Amino acid sequence: MLKLKMVTRIYLYLLISVSLISCSKDDNIKEVDEWGYSLNELYKKRDLWNSFEISNYEITQQIFCFCYPENFLMPKYIIVFDGNIKLIDGSNPEDTIGYESFFTINSLFDFIERKLKENPVVFQIEYNQDYGYPTSMYFDISEMIADEEVGYSISDFKILNND
Repeated sequence: MLKLKMVTRIYLYLLISVSLISCSKDDNIKEVDEWGYSLNELYKKRDLWNSFEISNYEITQQIFCFCYPENFLMPKYIIVFDGNIKLIDGSNPEDTIGYESFFTINSLFDFIERKLKENPVVFQIEYNQDYGYPTSMYFDISEMIADEEVGYSISDFKILNND
């Protein structure tokens, strides 16, 4: 019986040791490196975008979330003029349900920076290689909160004349 207790203690000690090793600081360093890398990448891509001085363009933007009504989740055709949203699906932005949740490209960069600084448990960001603007993003800030995940998709980018 004494031998069984001793073997059980050794087994528990090894199990706890392995568990602690798997949760070592190296994993945390990797997460911080990924977060830091993502912020650096954001700054580089924002600088690239700003270097083109594009203020008039059109995009299709779609939000992904656990949101209602269903129309809110449909892709929106957005026209930006002088850096401000002028039309969403051909209408005044304020006539669009949830218009505050649709962004210019400059506002998307700010949104991404805010979300990254919230230290999300999961995130994914992709950028256009030519102009640097974000093409897709997804954030899950907390595993403990249901349905707070949010994502965006940007497509159909086209520069418009300044006329």
